[in-house]
Amino acid sequence: MMNGAQVQATQLTIDARVQHAVHEVLDKAMEQYHPAAAGAVILNAKTGEVISLVSLPDFDPIIPSEAAEKDRLNRVSGGVFEMGSTIKTFTTAMALELGNAKLTTIYDASRPLVIGSQVIHDSHSRGKPLSLVDVFLQSSNIGSAREALSVGMEKHKEILERTGLLSKIAFELPEVATPVSPRVWRQVNSLTSAFGHGFATTPLQTAVGIAAIMNHGRLVPPTLLPRSEEEARALAVQMVSEKTSDDMRYLFRLNAVKGSGRKANVAGFRVGGKTGTAEKVIDGRYSHTNNFNAFAAAFPMEDPAFVLLVFIDDPRPEFPGAGITSAANAVPMAGAIIERSALLLDVQPVFDDPADIAFAFSD
Repeated sequence: MMNGAQVQATQLTIDARVQHAVHEVLDKAMEQYHPAAAGAVILNAKTGEVISLVSLPDFDPIIPSEAAEKDRLNRVSGGVFEMGSTIKTFTTAMALELGNAKLTTIYDASRPLVIGSQVIHDSHSRGKPLSLVDVFLQSSNIGSAREALSVGMEKHKEILERTGLLSKIAFELPEVATPVSPRVWRQVNSLTSAFGHGFATTPLQTAVGIAAIMNHGRLVPPTLLPRSEEEARALAVQMVSEKTSDDMRYLFRLNAVKGSGRKANVAGFRVGGKTGTAEKVIDGRYSHTNNFNAFAAAFPMEDPAFVLLVFIDDPRPEFPGAGITSAANAVPMAGAIIERSALLLDVQPVFDDPADIAFAFSD
């Protein structure tokens, strides 16, 4: 009793077992890759419930004054970043939804795309036209920009707004940052946004939008308070069609089987995902040696129950000659989290499933 009123405890959606596992994986990554920071969030894709949220470096809650120290902010919901190629998830979904594209649609990625003074090129260009599938698997900046061109600047901005990436998200924590985007939206902004540069949003918002694309197209707001699937459906907004969601689940799974997400493809759990390696702005210029890396994963891909977004800010090579891209660090971090948490989340492993596209594309 307090002042004659009964104090009620608030139940949260955080699973302490999963939270501990995620924290340990990120702790190891901080030692392994020596980044400025690392973080992860796991969402229930059906309800929007946050199952785990970790941002390092963190602080000891017994010593709350540590929270005011430099770099101790909660970057999952309170930090904004250019999310790199994870944003191609939205660009590809947009092309399928609004650009009359199919998985077989061809985009000319044979040469750099020039818009005014901006030259868009691919890091590993093969100098040839690419199907929509290959644009996604090869993470082609040129192909993604052409997907945006096929839809148009206004519709592109509209779908980014519809996904909530450009506005402050409603969430129960006080640490919620406001995304940063161009005040005037021009074609060059549309084209660079297609591959995750030119606007900054929070990892939480990115995860929520990707969960919508995975969850039959239904956008559900995130929460730290228990919510049933029925309650979530009443709150949901249809972001893309069921067909677009089906195609995107296929692409996510394919990318984990034969693309950049292979180190997160934990046997039995039918993982899918998309990498993002964003060069950081240092002294007003994009740096080739400083990255913000992310990996967005979903599992099990036949009907994802969970979406995981992992990020690592400015990682260093694990050993001389090692890479600093998302595939080299954020992806194996995600794999370690899924390996430790999937069973805790009651995701049952399935082996030798002939319906899994992994069998069609294994090599």
